[in-house]
Amino acid sequence: MSDGEGAVPDEGTAEIIRDQLGKIVETNHVPYREAAELALARFRKFDRWEVEWVLAELLEEERPDVVIPNAVIDTGSYRRSGPTTLVHPPTTECWDRYFDQLTRKNAPGLDELRRTTSEVVGLLADPNERDATRKGLVMGNVQSGKTRHFAGVIARAMDAGYRFVIVLSGINNNLREQTQSRLDHDLFIDPVSWVHLTRTDDTDFEKEPNLQATLGRKSQLWGCAVVKKNKTRLENLRWSLSQMPIEARRRCPILIIDDEADQATPNSQADRDKISAINKKLREIWKLVAVGSYVAYTATPFANVLMDPEDSEDLFPSDFVYSLEPGDGYFGAERVFGLASSDPDHPGLDDDGLDMVRTVMDADGLRPPSKVLDREEFDPDLPPSLVDAVEWFIVASAIRRARGQVDHSSMLVHTTHYTAPHFAMQGSLHALVTELVDQVRQGEVDRFKESWDQESGRVRSADGEVMPSWDAVEGEIPNILRDVEVIVDNGKSEDRLNYDDDDPRTVIAVGGGTLARGLTLEGLVVSYFTRTSNTYDTLMQMGRWFGYRPGYDDLPRIWMTDGLDQDYAFLARVENELRDEIRSIGGSEYTPAEVGVKVRTHPGRLEITGAGKMQKAWLVQVGMSGVRLQTFLMDGRPEVTAQNKLVADALVAGARFEPLRDGMSAVIARGVDNEAVRAFLKSFRYQADLKTFTRSDRAAAMDDWMGKYASGPTWNVVLMGNSAPGAAEQYGEFDLGGTNVAKLARTPLRERATLPKLDFKAVMSPMDRIVDIDPSAYAGQAIKTEDDRIAVRRQFADGMGLVVLYPLSNKGVVPSDSSSSRVSMPQDAGEDLMAFGIVFPAAEGEGRLDDSFVSVRPLVEPALSDEEDDVFEGTEE
Repeated sequence: MSDGEGAVPDEGTAEIIRDQLGKIVETNHVPYREAAELALARFRKFDRWEVEWVLAELLEEERPDVVIPNAVIDTGSYRRSGPTTLVHPPTTECWDRYFDQLTRKNAPGLDELRRTTSEVVGLLADPNERDATRKGLVMGNVQSGKTRHFAGVIARAMDAGYRFVIVLSGINNNLREQTQSRLDHDLFIDPVSWVHLTRTDDTDFEKEPNLQATLGRKSQLWGCAVVKKNKTRLENLRWSLSQMPIEARRRCPILIIDDEADQATPNSQADRDKISAINKKLREIWKLVAVGSYVAYTATPFANVLMDPEDSEDLFPSDFVYSLEPGDGYFGAERVFGLASSDPDHPGLDDDGLDMVRTVMDADGLRPPSKVLDREEFDPDLPPSLVDAVEWFIVASAIRRARGQVDHSSMLVHTTHYTAPHFAMQGSLHALVTELVDQVRQGEVDRFKESWDQESGRVRSADGEVMPSWDAVEGEIPNILRDVEVIVDNGKSEDRLNYDDDDPRTVIAVGGGTLARGLTLEGLVVSYFTRTSNTYDTLMQMGRWFGYRPGYDDLPRIWMTDGLDQDYAFLARVENELRDEIRSIGGSEYTPAEVGVKVRTHPGRLEITGAGKMQKAWLVQVGMSGVRLQTFLMDGRPEVTAQNKLVADALVAGARFEPLRDGMSAVIARGVDNEAVRAFLKSFRYQADLKTFTRSDRAAAMDDWMGKYASGPTWNVVLMGNSAPGAAEQYGEFDLGGTNVAKLARTPLRERATLPKLDFKAVMSPMDRIVDIDPSAYAGQAIKTEDDRIAVRRQFADGMGLVVLYPLSNKGVVPSDSSSSRVSMPQDAGEDLMAFGIVFPAAEGEGRLDDSFVSVRPLVEPALSDEEDDVFEGTEE
């Protein structure tokens, strides 16, 4: 057909042109428009109108409007790049090979993987577009298959024309090695196509002066490197890239996958003029990427979304934020622990979790001493709860065998981050397993039958798995005990928690930091976990028990200390809200930088992430109703304590103290005016690191809330005293408003005891939340948990707030031969040292919503002067 309006080439010609354009794009690494010109110059038989028709068809089919569910996208950025919007790989060679590998393994969720990897790759920079770069974030879930997903993204990116993939894999060797091993086994499997610049058996990334020769214009090879986030390794990578001329880098599109992107990557220096070491190196590497994409992967993106969106050199995900939903059968925080209530009048759970969590009440003896030499000899007896956990691990593993599941089975024991106690724990667990083996040989299986009776059937299998008979389980127990290994995986051990598909392992893994992030424990059925953290991201990452449990979803159990389950239920709520916000603005005109994704703050001790990573985060919404805070950090210098004594005197000026109740050395002043409390909070000299009170945005928001919702005589002030016999003579007295009480004998933590910074960890006991309420008023009410006490205060405190003053003696002593983590008070501490706790009143109307959020888009931007060390300066080589 001749050229003219409405002309259409015959299908055979159109198919040949499509094929040739695809080959030119793949071979020459040029966009489709340039490929069309090359085709016209190379093939005289094609008419321009025919090539233009096919080109228009390709651009229309393969470059739709950028609307992707579960994603916030800077659509303007994509449109500015030219007529194209989404990347579409012209071939599927690498993807097909990877997908076939997963299919042979019967991996679950492959249809979802096919769809989501295609969506993410579509948002990458077009590798055939000059100087195109993109920065994005994929928000996954803990233990939800992120490695499998970014491997799929890599495969599709290589098919699209990327040449070099760099996977940044945590800060520890074992995670880097595990990631390298998995990618080598599933993705980097064609030795003809892939050039391995790192391997599992080498020393990580070394300097490569000949990258240009390996990945130059004439090469059709793909380069791959799995690199630990360590200054030396990243400098090697930076130097190697710098040796390639800019034009060579333009012809070598680079994909950077940042696994565990919230760890080490964000700037952890709170000083605005400083940049932490890892963040600086990553900025330098990104600056050398002429064409390519940076994609952050993490299940805990709090630090990433709170990066500075105005700093173009940093790695804020300015082009897209994509929420990767977990597949069917995923165990997350909400499913395991339930969902914390959003109603302050009804604290507790909106949704119940599964009956998987067992409370550990006997783990105090597992807490190691603070002195290094003492820790070397620390070898406590196994508490009964840990023995119970091991017994169920044996039984649960036997149940899996009886079901025909001959696969990896793992137990996690995580009690401390110190490495020396791990080896002592390994020895104790070895001894326990040996004892169990001997008993079973003698026909003694009663303890396993008891475990079976207590635990089997308490969680119903969503997969429809049937519980085998006890006889069948009992028959497998000797085999399980024969196979059990007890290993230590930490920074000093030679063991590594490696899993071979052809050699199933039954493992009790003891560890701390290296098992707390990124590393996968295959077939995890039992977790014994007594550590905690004061940040959302660390606490969630330590939950290695999250993930998929196909065929044994009724068997996992978690032993943890009291209160941690409530923390995880709260984090489930935070996580749901974050994903809901991304969904709600997906497809809108908002960009990731404009949105300022909000993150809910905890009303108590938990912080969102390290203070240095939050230098750009400001309170954008605040609610203080019922919130409890305390000054657990104190400045003990005499000039500070004297000033705070004057501030306390002003607080109670004109108030009348009366005894609190019989048997207590405490007095109370009721109906103190709100303005006096506001003045007290503003004038008190806080220890500089107590961010709850010293952050100017928080202090301003707190004061604003008090002005709106707590006006009038709405506060009770309690002065706590020491009721021990002879306390006044031994520790001295504290005079306030003409009332004297004996001072309290508190001692600070040893590791952080300096006069300007005394860390008491806590000064306010849980029951002090309701100390001003007559116990007869709430007789019969539950008061065991924090949720119980919150409910009691809302019901019986008559809307009053509470300030509790704690006068601390500078004569508190810890015996010199004690192995306590505490240390005696400095003798030069001020005599008027006083801490306080505060419980804000239950407010009505809008103020009763105890919802506080932070974002990088502040309503008002106050100044900061935070300081924090770069904790990643010393990561291992």
